[in-house]
Amino acid sequence: MLMKLWKFCCSLKLTIVTASLATFLLMGGSLLFPGNPQLFDSLDRMPLGAWLSGYASAAPGLSWWFFAFAVALGVLIINTGCCFIDWLLQIRSRWRKSGEYLIHLGTILLFIGFCWGAAGGWRHIALPCTVGELTPLPNWPGHYLRVDAFKPEMADNGRPLDMISQVSIYRGDNLLVAGEVRINQPLLHAGLVVTPASFGQQPVGFYFLVKGRKQLLKQGVNLGLGAGQSLEILRFLGDARYDAQGRLQYRNDRIGNPALELRITSPQGEIWRGWYFLTQAPPAGLRALNLRPLSPAYASYSSLTINFDPGARLSALGAILVACGCCFALISFYRKRRLGDRPEVC
Repeated sequence: MLMKLWKFCCSLKLTIVTASLATFLLMGGSLLFPGNPQLFDSLDRMPLGAWLSGYASAAPGLSWWFFAFAVALGVLIINTGCCFIDWLLQIRSRWRKSGEYLIHLGTILLFIGFCWGAAGGWRHIALPCTVGELTPLPNWPGHYLRVDAFKPEMADNGRPLDMISQVSIYRGDNLLVAGEVRINQPLLHAGLVVTPASFGQQPVGFYFLVKGRKQLLKQGVNLGLGAGQSLEILRFLGDARYDAQGRLQYRNDRIGNPALELRITSPQGEIWRGWYFLTQAPPAGLRALNLRPLSPAYASYSSLTINFDPGARLSALGAILVACGCCFALISFYRKRRLGDRPEVC
């Protein structure tokens, strides 16, 4: 019984049936893509594992073929693995077919690497990173990305030719890797791939006239007022308002109704804290400072797409083995044909 099962798992018929079934399922399922963009467009924006557990599971009527394709492909990989093991057990008499079985092994590694990346990988598309500031990576706790410098290259007609960013990645306070990111030059590190997506400018604060001096007030600034008092900028919002229930609503990054959350402190503690909407008169707690808004301050940002694939190295090894197997098989085939061995093509 076990021998029959083993022969079935190693049989060429199983290979043909499962490969054909997987091909037809993939071809038929792809016909659903144009009519259902709300489901299938997200395939390019996230790892396959996240798509299967989220979007695909919510629409089984449209995605069932993908699960059937995965089962057929899994059976095909098991069949390939059994063939490879069977070859290893008889390698003394079948060593001349090493090329074909290197292709088998490479295919298995490619499949395992892909599944590993689909289950444990993640992707951030067009993550805005302000130059000089640490940007946390939400799916990689404790890790940060910083754009140290950014320089776009523009054509005479204003079309961007390249987006050059000097990027550093940190684990806590420790630098992991640093390098240059361009359109055709990603930053690669242990399964992490950083590529440019877009760029622009966003408001980060406001210039004020404070005691006759031009002063930038943005999040994190702490301005000394004298007599031990200081003005701390807690937050800046480019466009905000209060709703009917008195709750603060943040609308977008463009300058509309800008607001600053401020706090005045002294050695004895907090004196005043609140929001200052720049299109309105200053709150009573700020009037003595005579703040005079001048103009918004902008900072350049580079939007980066960040992919993490833990199975990338394994997949790369599998691809190398497939390429070597193809070369070895071709050399072996033509050598045997030259010697009149008339090898079978399989």
